[in-house]
Amino acid sequence: MAEIEYSEEIDDVSDEDYEIIRRYQEADAQFQKHPPFLSQFTESTDRVRSWLNDKGREFNIGKIIAMSEGDNYDFNRSTGCDEFLVQYHAISNKLKKRFLRKPNVSEACDQFSALATQCEQKELWQYAGLCWLAAARCQGTLGNASTEASLLARAGRQFLTAEKKNVMIGCPAPGQENVQAAVSCFGHSLARTQNQPGSSMAAAGLALELATALGSSPAGSQQLRRAISIHATPQSLGMLASTHIKQGDYVTALSVLSELAELVEANVGGGNTATGNNCDILHRCEVSRVLLLLILQPTPQRLAPSLAQLLEKYAWVEESSNAGPGMSEDEMLLLQSLVLACQSQDYQALLELEGELWPYLDTEQKELLRKLVQTLTAR
Repeated sequence: MAEIEYSEEIDDVSDEDYEIIRRYQEADAQFQKHPPFLSQFTESTDRVRSWLNDKGREFNIGKIIAMSEGDNYDFNRSTGCDEFLVQYHAISNKLKKRFLRKPNVSEACDQFSALATQCEQKELWQYAGLCWLAAARCQGTLGNASTEASLLARAGRQFLTAEKKNVMIGCPAPGQENVQAAVSCFGHSLARTQNQPGSSMAAAGLALELATALGSSPAGSQQLRRAISIHATPQSLGMLASTHIKQGDYVTALSVLSELAELVEANVGGGNTATGNNCDILHRCEVSRVLLLLILQPTPQRLAPSLAQLLEKYAWVEESSNAGPGMSEDEMLLLQSLVLACQSQDYQALLELEGELWPYLDTEQKELLRKLVQTLTAR
């Protein structure tokens, strides 16, 4: 689209001009504060237009912008925001119902998609999200549920990218408008996906993607539970367990890790030996559950049979004891020594075992071991 040329010269600023500037700046401030809600900016500029018409003055958005920014405004430039507003408003007008004429929704969808791609190339992530959202609405009007869900998810990703960029430059939105817009887009996309037969894994994937972007916040935990309720996977259960460990909720983390171990064992099948990724997951679950049990120290009456059996495996030193999945004999002996040191309250041995076990643990397990040592030595 050709750039808009502003050729009018600015006269001396009158009282009416100051009123125009004030009203425009109010509209622009509202748009900058809530960019996803473009209709608010359009309504505000329409009110300025109506006020000017009552005064017998011509509405010229370029002149208003120039007066609001001062004499240094370059009339030959067209900002990304200005160009976007003009194109977005022009496409939206094509969707208005007219007498004896149906709007061409398919054409408008293509134009919104093209405008979204332009915004992505210019790294205008919020505006790209707006355009993909508008394109999704067009697809919904046309009855294309799968395409609508795909475009809604794409819009949500643009809002998440916008928030990520804002955080990187140290200017996160106080009201988290981008995050709220992303959650809304993903939520509607998930609802459309769930309505389609055989799409449970795709719906769970959307919830998991959003949970990953939200991190270990309460909203992220909520999306993880939603993904697990739709279709449980080792990845989603592992992420939920890690989230609870970071939050210090060891009881729930232990329960989730047990559920994860049961899921992987069911996938492997009874009597079969776990290999590859399944072996790694079972190894991580076993070590983490032992550490959590030592931290919590539940009474035997409150222990589930599977957890009691796991703890008993390391509480007795027997030559016939089988090492856990993917576990070396040295690691097995060190874990047995750790359990015995905790039961006998041998704090000196505990401190020595911490250093010996350190190379066998991942970052999360090292934090658990440090917490175990701090908890027992403080008693």
